[in-house]
Amino acid sequence: MKSIKKYPAFIDLSGRNVLIAGGGNACFEKLLGLENTSAKIHIISTFFKPQVLEYLEKHPEIQCEERPLEETDLVGRDLIFLATSDSETNAKFRAVAKSLKTWVNSVDDPNHCDFFSASVIDLGPVQFSISTDGRFAGVSSTLRKLLEEVIPESDSDLFETLFQMRKELKTILPDIEERRLALKKIIKDLESTYFRKQK
Repeated sequence: MKSIKKYPAFIDLSGRNVLIAGGGNACFEKLLGLENTSAKIHIISTFFKPQVLEYLEKHPEIQCEERPLEETDLVGRDLIFLATSDSETNAKFRAVAKSLKTWVNSVDDPNHCDFFSASVIDLGPVQFSISTDGRFAGVSSTLRKLLEEVIPESDSDLFETLFQMRKELKTILPDIEERRLALKKIIKDLESTYFRKQK
């Protein structure tokens, strides 16, 4: 049977209401992934690992409650991350979320997911996203590290400059064909710098 492909997308979470259920390692990973998205994050858990508490001290804007998750907690959410480590609990709350038409990601539980988090390489204006459909996060992490070695984070300013150059070229080179050739040369230089085959 042919597998169903997922549609990759980068979602603007500015001002969106995001719930994380659970306060362990998975919660911490989601917090790092949600960093700088300007989402309104609310965490509910019966316990919190020290690294999560340390992170929350630096981010007082994140709402946090130490108690069991209830079905009513899912109302009004835009995205939900279930980091519970319990498939039955995930199934129960995902069913509630589906009735509310809210998408759920059950961490390390692909059977109870509406979407999968990806391993992301952030180079300012350029982002690479790698996903294994929630089946093997370690593979995504390894590939991310390989790409980070090829294109270091310190080069994010370079990409910002390239985008600005492209914008200015529309004025400097109004001729479309001339501009296309100039941009093609820039891309070839990038290829030879970063992606040439090692002999």
